[in-house]
Amino acid sequence: EPCIMKYEPQKITMKLLRNLAKQLPPEDADGKRKPREIWDRSRGIVLRHQPSGYLAIYAQLGRGKRERLCNVRDILDDYNPLTLNAVFERAKVLHGESASGRDFSGERNAQRAVPTLTEYLNDTYSPWVLVERRSGEATVERLRSCFKKLFGKRRLTEITPAKVGTWSAARRKAGIRPETINRDTAALRAALGKAVKLEIIAKNPLAGIEELEVDRHKQVIRALTASEKERLIKALEDRDAAKRQGRANANKWRAKRGQKSRPAIGRVADVLTPAVITSLETGTRRSELFSLEWPSVDLNQKMLCVKGKTAKTYQTREIPLNKLAHEILQNWWMQCGQPKAGFVFTIDGGRLGDLKRSYYPVLAAADIKRLNAKGQRVTWHSLRHTFGSLLGAANVDVTTLQRLMGHANMATTQRYLHTDQDRKREAVERLTEAL
Repeated sequence: EPCIMKYEPQKITMKLLRNLAKQLPPEDADGKRKPREIWDRSRGIVLRHQPSGYLAIYAQLGRGKRERLCNVRDILDDYNPLTLNAVFERAKVLHGESASGRDFSGERNAQRAVPTLTEYLNDTYSPWVLVERRSGEATVERLRSCFKKLFGKRRLTEITPAKVGTWSAARRKAGIRPETINRDTAALRAALGKAVKLEIIAKNPLAGIEELEVDRHKQVIRALTASEKERLIKALEDRDAAKRQGRANANKWRAKRGQKSRPAIGRVADVLTPAVITSLETGTRRSELFSLEWPSVDLNQKMLCVKGKTAKTYQTREIPLNKLAHEILQNWWMQCGQPKAGFVFTIDGGRLGDLKRSYYPVLAAADIKRLNAKGQRVTWHSLRHTFGSLLGAANVDVTTLQRLMGHANMATTQRYLHTDQDRKREAVERLTEAL
């Protein structure tokens, strides 16, 4: 460290701090600036002035022992509540703790052993979450995109609810929805919770952080009405019929020219119809549906099994197949060559990512608007919502509905009991009947 040149020992005052904050330490005989210090011996504190102009106050706890109290510019900031008197009081506390045997040096060494968020994500959390969680890749990407800039170089113990709160406020000001902010915060809290289990840190600094309030009953993604469901199924049938006719016409054209005919199309043209119908009639999530394999479909017992490893709640559940679902899966199985293994819904044997390119045109053909006047959207997840909503409207008991939907808690299931406007209207109309 460069030679420390001392200013004259003197009482540290606000006037002194303001004067020093306006200048750099004086140059020595060689024309170089070096750190300078002013001792306030009566209070046992030291003011350190760096060549860059940085000013900090330390509590002198003994020979070669000192603890940083503050950045002087925090005291001079009119919007910062920190005062010089508060710094003096903090110095008294540290002197007392030092006299009682507190090991500040040991604490600092322990703090240095805690990894930064970037180090923890790269070396520990990412390798674990990518293997143990289906959404591991998305989780790591979420953590890095949201928190790397803010906390990447900070140690895990330096992440506090106050700092996350400041980040949250900035995100809300930027127009990010509370639901998204809550998910981002939950991902960080879960990562820190894993660090506690691995004994990297003693406690989760975000364990008690409160979520932003959101309207739990606000529907961003809406369910289809019964008539919309009928139109969707009809549009799928029309699509398959058109493709069958198109293949037949193409084969006639080939036959006239002596070319080999292509295989005739069966009841369904491709994976779209069986996937949509199965989701509508079983309420499976998209990830569960696209992970479904033939051994989990019992066509004899008319039962579909969602394995825990593919379920959002990690709980295995069985869903009975109604007539429509069983018929479409039976036909699809026959059309696929009666496979004994592999994905049920697949193109070329691989796992599907989505079917947007074929799904959204069918919605349009069924005259189903993807966005209504209330700002509610129709997506693939609407198929699952439709299953739950129509069951709720049919007065299915909440326990059965929860098990069929695979919800972890009853509160989520309750929402499906309040989606049918006619049932709510009927309920309030009973008030007039009681008069």
